Amino acid sequence: MIFRCILWESKPGITLNNNNIDLQNKIVFPGMNATDLLSFIPLLLYGIALAELFSQWRRFFEKQYMYWPYVLCTVIFTEMAIYNIYLFFVQLDQTTINGYDQYWSILIQPIIFLLAVHAFTPEVENKDTEGYFKNRISVVFLLIAAYIGSHLIPSATHNMDMSMILARVLAIAVCIAIALSRYVPLVYLLGVIWFASLFLR
Repeated sequence: MIFRCILWESKPGITLNNNNIDLQNKIVFPGMNATDLLSFIPLLLYGIALAELFSQWRRFFEKQYMYWPYVLCTVIFTEMAIYNIYLFFVQLDQTTINGYDQYWSILIQPIIFLLAVHAFTPEVENKDTEGYFKNRISVVFLLIAAYIGSHLIPSATHNMDMSMILARVLAIAVCIAIALSRYVPLVYLLGVIWFASLFLR
């Protein structure tokens, strides 16, 4: 049937009105386990952030919108989102969600990133890209520092190369420096760190 792929399938002998639902054993989509289902919200959050970022790429082609530090940050944040979606899928099979608190530990990264993107992206009618960027620079880069820092918790770094850890620590320091000093040229230093990190993955 055409709607088969979106129907819930309950396993035999399971009552669906139990308040304590064991997601591993009770309700699944055909061919999906509970971790696959719970991964939907993090991926949705990353998807919303990516949609906002890609909507800003129009500013690259219109002179009145152009501001190079903003262009560079848009490229960096877009690549960060795509890379972390890739990592999310790679690590999905190794992830076991044992409780609500652990689920929040998975959600917190895309939530922080989405907040940073919301603060970073101006409305379409706002042509003063430079003014908007400078006005939001502290909020954006503090959130980006928090986002990068969330990848340095022990559970996330056990398979990470030391050079990548150092690159992220340096990126956090630069983001905090940008946020506190509001010194825009530091964005180019962040761009250098980001570009170098591409070869460390």
